Amino acid sequence: MRRFETTREEIVKDLVKIGVEKGDILLVHSSLSSIGYVAGGAETLIDALLESVGEEGTIVVPTITGQIFDSPENPPSYSKDKPCWTGAVPETLRKRGEACRSRHPTHSVAAIGKMARRIVEGHEEAKTPCGKNTPYLKIAELGGKILFIGVSLESNTSFHTVEELAKLYYHLQPEPTCCKIEADEGFIEKRFFLHAYGTPRAFSEKEEELAKQGIARTGYIGRARSILIDAEKLIKFTLGKVEEDRLYLVDKDNVDLWSVSSSISLIQENRLNSVKISLYVPKHANVKFFDKYMAVRGVRMNLSGLNLTEAVLETPLKISRKLELQGGYNYWMKFKNAGQEIEAEVLDFKDSGSLFGF
Repeated sequence: MRRFETTREEIVKDLVKIGVEKGDILLVHSSLSSIGYVAGGAETLIDALLESVGEEGTIVVPTITGQIFDSPENPPSYSKDKPCWTGAVPETLRKRGEACRSRHPTHSVAAIGKMARRIVEGHEEAKTPCGKNTPYLKIAELGGKILFIGVSLESNTSFHTVEELAKLYYHLQPEPTCCKIEADEGFIEKRFFLHAYGTPRAFSEKEEELAKQGIARTGYIGRARSILIDAEKLIKFTLGKVEEDRLYLVDKDNVDLWSVSSSISLIQENRLNSVKISLYVPKHANVKFFDKYMAVRGVRMNLSGLNLTEAVLETPLKISRKLELQGGYNYWMKFKNAGQEIEAEVLDFKDSGSLFGF
């Protein structure tokens, strides 16, 4: 054995040490490479996870396929063999013969174990990706845990469960999308409210608070710093925080420049004719689109340890008409191909702390 190799037996010991128990239902977010060299790769980690929870337990992984451009104009679809982008472990687990996968066009999960079928069934009937009647909430209701191996709480899909249960406006697209779902009898069509890109989150910052509440504990799986969370306590605690402050999970001083630049790039590359996002503008900030520029003022964006409060960014295509967005709102925006230019249009806007009406 190589000196730096992490074995299946060592992974099982580390899982037990951090608090994984026989019979656990475990939702796993992971970075395989962060563990170090694992002989057998993802298969070995999956085997170790299954061994740690035993025959009475269940391992669940997010097999997410959603993209920034998902919308009524660009509807996503579900098929059981559709690749996910959540990493080597979910992609490997979903291909196992004993795995079952939930039917959702953006936020499916795959599971193996005693409660696998109960967890995945009915996802296609849920109105939202992670809320009521979805695997993410079922895991909490069944007393499950969430394990982060080598990744931060930025990957915590269960925070989206809270946002959906609380019906937070910034989180969901205001119009439903009709999606094709592969079912036993062929493809069927279902309407879903999908996630809206454009609001920066502060998920990682919540780890310390969760640890103080006894909801999260940390340890190491191989070389990977890992976090184990009680799913039910997480949701209950965070719902309470959101009731006090509806923007509790939002990075309140930031603007999601990635969503803007990605939208424009997709159009510039002629991959799409239009992209919609829900752009969050902090309360004391404003955003302007003009000519080939996007000007952002009144934010606090970290740049190599320095706080950037104002920025003027050049866009690859000219914006066809000026647009100014005042702070304190989420703007349901559409970026559209207009020949050699891009048209930026506000379709709707609401106070960022507003509630979503189903």
